[in-house]
Amino acid sequence: MSVRKRTLLGTVSLVTMLSLALGGCGNSGSNSSNQSAGPDANSKPAAPSTSTVEDDKPVTLKMLHFMEAEAGPTLKEVNKRFHEKYPNIKIEYENAPVDQYQTLIRTRFASGDAPDLLGVFPGTWKEQFVQSGYLMDLSDRPWVARLQEGAKNMESQDGKVYALPLDQNAIGVIYNKKIFSDLSLSIPQNWDEFLALCDNLKAEKITPLAIGNKDLWVTQLIPYAMAPTAIYRDNPNFDQEMYDGKAVFADSTWTKMMQDYVMLDQKGYFNKGVLGTSYDQMVQLMATGKAGMMVMGSWALSAVLAVNPDVDLGMFPLPYAAEGEKVLVSSAIALGIGAYAKTEHPEEVKKYIDFWAEPENNELLLKQAQAFPVFTDVNPDLGATLKELLPYLNVGTYSFLDQNWPQGVQEKMFTGIQSVLIDGGKTYSIDDMLKDMDKVFLEKMNQ
Repeated sequence: MSVRKRTLLGTVSLVTMLSLALGGCGNSGSNSSNQSAGPDANSKPAAPSTSTVEDDKPVTLKMLHFMEAEAGPTLKEVNKRFHEKYPNIKIEYENAPVDQYQTLIRTRFASGDAPDLLGVFPGTWKEQFVQSGYLMDLSDRPWVARLQEGAKNMESQDGKVYALPLDQNAIGVIYNKKIFSDLSLSIPQNWDEFLALCDNLKAEKITPLAIGNKDLWVTQLIPYAMAPTAIYRDNPNFDQEMYDGKAVFADSTWTKMMQDYVMLDQKGYFNKGVLGTSYDQMVQLMATGKAGMMVMGSWALSAVLAVNPDVDLGMFPLPYAAEGEKVLVSSAIALGIGAYAKTEHPEEVKKYIDFWAEPENNELLLKQAQAFPVFTDVNPDLGATLKELLPYLNVGTYSFLDQNWPQGVQEKMFTGIQSVLIDGGKTYSIDDMLKDMDKVFLEKMNQ
């Protein structure tokens, strides 16, 4: 399918998905059996079927993914349960940070050293790999029928499913409820109120916003939280207009968004040395009460609580809007598992993916990662923080931006934001960054 001519996937509404998830839990079967021809009239009855040596042959499946940061404890537990059910199958897991994973998996595919199991991002990311024949078609798996339609679409292409979506997240402002209570601070409803809130925290010697832009993937979260309201609320077809050559980054609301991003740093609302601060250090600032807020995905809730189980956290959307205007939430599929189409162990790979789709295993992940469900028969306890976000989700959502972009644009944005923040855009300007993103968008769109 031509990238230029395709219609972009619709945004998945978390509220709709949550309502669909209220059904009772069901069961999914993933075992297959071999059938042989029956005996003819002159033959003796066949002996009872037993496992063959081939069935019990030790198999090691190599897995490359980026899920350890978000779901490390669940990954270990699910792998343990899987090995108990299938003692002959061993999972050899290799983790890669999100920003490194995208380059690494391309290299592995190109070199012929692809893992049996791999992380698959939703949306346009998978297109080149499907076209190259790298991803296994999983459309016949039993769990496909249990997926919410929007979640299935985001891991599909040309009507075929190429990955199991595991959960979905939202990006917003995670805040320390005790700090807000002690200082009598209220949830801001617009951008001016948000900036005033930051001023109040700063006056109390509390870092308003923790940020760890040493890790490239963190750089995107503020514009991702801004864009649903700033761009897509009034023009949901902006990405399609870019594919049609009717819009560009450099001559759009992106300029104002990036100016406000830089302004937050210049006003001293971020912790010092944001380009030298990692995600883990960002989490520490939030967990220890040294920062009042952070713009982050809901997946980080478990990371903060792991550092300080007693911290009381809330969450609201970044109110990047004028007074009285509607604010949208950034939300999307977070984790997906796919398989290499040319794996030497296709049946074992399918068993492993099917195992992750079993309701009890998926619910384990959702509880640990504090994420929203993708199955119609899984209804986890979301916890107080995510429940606080639900009323805002009723207003509207838009997917993570890169899910509708050609490959390479997100990486250019990562490095561009870092370069702009070095000196506030004096050496490498916001306009330079957006023009570079436009260049990559056009190049990759035409490939």
